[in-house]
Amino acid sequence: MALIALLIAIWLGIIALRRRRETVPGWKPLAWGAGVGLVLALVLLLIDLDAQKMATRLASPLGLAWLVLFGLALDLLRNRRWWPGGLAGGCWLLLTLGGNAWISACLLGTLERSVPPAQARSWDAVAVLGGGTAMGDNGEVQLGDSGDRLRVAHALLREERTPLLVAVGSGFYGGPARRDLAAETARVWSGWGTPPEGMLLIPGVVNTRQEIIRLAEEARARGWKRIAIVSSAWHLPRALALARRFGLPADGIPADSRARLPSASPAFLVPGGAALHDTQLWCTEVLGRMVGR
Repeated sequence: MALIALLIAIWLGIIALRRRRETVPGWKPLAWGAGVGLVLALVLLLIDLDAQKMATRLASPLGLAWLVLFGLALDLLRNRRWWPGGLAGGCWLLLTLGGNAWISACLLGTLERSVPPAQARSWDAVAVLGGGTAMGDNGEVQLGDSGDRLRVAHALLREERTPLLVAVGSGFYGGPARRDLAAETARVWSGWGTPPEGMLLIPGVVNTRQEIIRLAEEARARGWKRIAIVSSAWHLPRALALARRFGLPADGIPADSRARLPSASPAFLVPGGAALHDTQLWCTEVLGRMVGR
């Protein structure tokens, strides 16, 4: 209700300001309506926790841009400026849908649910695709957003379901600042008690296609019959498709699942940065699979 009252207040306020500027009579009732809507929205914010969460989202740069687009689209369409109004409205709708937590969770869910169950209980090697680490301000390695990959793989070693952990990947950007993601992963595993002989590092590859090609080469050279690939659940479908393409016998072990639907709350009607990020992940995976990367 607070969001509806606020949007109506913005709409009435824009119309009132335009009519006053153009000296069109009847702007005062609209201005009063905008004021009442604003007061109603403020009252609801004071008594409703969900409305308070919504206010926090609206106060962010993304929320403010969403409100401005809404007001701009309404004003343009009201003045029958169809093309710019339609463009502004389309951008507002795209932002609304792309930043919706329920929609982004459903999109990632279509990827995560497509991962087939592992066919084996133990493997010659367990490979972790790069991207699970980050560098802290102090220069120390820490777990990144996808750090669950490292935990899941280490648990398989601890349970004696594999004798070898394989860390794959390097940072995408070239030059002396390129990060060795494989070495960073190994530093984390070493801190968890993994011995050097229990790890194999494959640096120098910067995307999923290159990672799978190198793993396939290592599998043929070392005689691995079956390996497990640990990656984020939403990333595994693309990785496993590449594994089949390059003849790598691999099971997928999901980590970092993100497709849980959030609880119902009107606050999620306002687009959020986390949901936009998850929608972008889905777009990246779909486009990457289309181009074979």
